[in-house]
Amino acid sequence: MNAQVSTRTNAQLAAYFDDIVFPCSRMEILRCAEDNEAPDVLLDAIEDLPEQLYNSMTEVLISLVYRAS
Repeated sequence: MNAQVSTRTNAQLAAYFDDIVFPCSRMEILRCAEDNEAPDVLLDAIEDLPEQLYNSMTEVLISLVYRAS
C-alpha cells in the first residue's frame, strides 16, 4: 500500500466510511469508500485487504495501517 494512506489520520480515513454498517465485507467497505469519493490510493489499499468480515471501523483502520507498514 501507498504511504499516502498511512499518513492520513484515522478521522480522515473514517470520513470515507460514514455509511457503513458492521459487520461488513471488504467489498462493502470498498463500495462505501467509492460512494464517499475516497481517493484512488485508498480504494487500491482497500482492494488489497483480505476478504473477510470486518467487525468495526477500528478493525478496518488497523488492517489498512498494518498493510501500509
